[in-house]
Amino acid sequence: MATDRKLPLYLAGIFGLIIAHAVSQELVVTHAPKYVHFQEQSEQLQTSDVPRVISHTLGVPAQEVSWNGLKQGSLFKRPKANVLISVTGYDGIKQNPLPLKSVAKYPVTNDVASVDIGELMNNLQNAFFDQTPLLLDAGVDNSFFDVHSDFDVFRKIPNTMRHMADRLMDVDSVSRTLATGTLNTSSPTHLKLMGELQMIQDVFNTLSNKPEMLLSKSPDLLSFNIGGLRDVAEKHGAGSSEVSDASSLVTDFIHKITDDFRHLYKDNVIVEVLTLTPQTPGYIRKVRSLKAAEVTGDIPDMNLSYIR
Repeated sequence: MATDRKLPLYLAGIFGLIIAHAVSQELVVTHAPKYVHFQEQSEQLQTSDVPRVISHTLGVPAQEVSWNGLKQGSLFKRPKANVLISVTGYDGIKQNPLPLKSVAKYPVTNDVASVDIGELMNNLQNAFFDQTPLLLDAGVDNSFFDVHSDFDVFRKIPNTMRHMADRLMDVDSVSRTLATGTLNTSSPTHLKLMGELQMIQDVFNTLSNKPEMLLSKSPDLLSFNIGGLRDVAEKHGAGSSEVSDASSLVTDFIHKITDDFRHLYKDNVIVEVLTLTPQTPGYIRKVRSLKAAEVTGDIPDMNLSYIR
């Protein structure tokens, strides 16, 4: 760690990552409060250290992290919320990464088959047991748009492809407010990607309409996964106009939702994007409790139940 000049030291939190066999990863911090600082860092952050990084940045006791891009967080001044958006990319995204606006970027290497944040969530729930922490994990589970949270208010978010297709016809939907180019909801692949973005937007809308949910003193942890970008590349090819339009749509949406969360939390939020390029697709089976997840092979026809 450099000592000849004053460098920012405090890296933003990461949470909600469960991924297999990643060969190229980058953490992009799109927003952080002014009191959260960053240090120039070329050493890669290992995925096995992700839960500890989160704990440190939230001021919750955890084992030390060998990676030296952060220092212990404070119990007295910490972000009110951490928002992580994990984007599963495609071959070639490393050479042409999403052109995201950022306050910091860090390389990440995958040293374990998966990252289990169950212990982190248990620690947070134990540390803030009297505050009912807002913990949420959202993504596509088989053919369902799946939002895991102990707060029933999120049940109104569309949870099937058909319901999401209807939602995307609304005037305030992602497909109507952002440029989609060659993408359209008549394609199941395109629908999935736009639906993932819409689900994130609807989670935000729910929180925005119920500000009382943000009043607890515990930090809010929100995790989202976008896998549709990879699916578009697999269907049309990495060099296709559809992939170009999909990448632009994801980029525009991330910039928009970053600003949305900034205003919602009055700048007291960290938003980061983790771009992943797995060698093989993996199916993620989430459990209701948010305290564990099972990564299986890619078995798209499994008749798995939808659980909120």
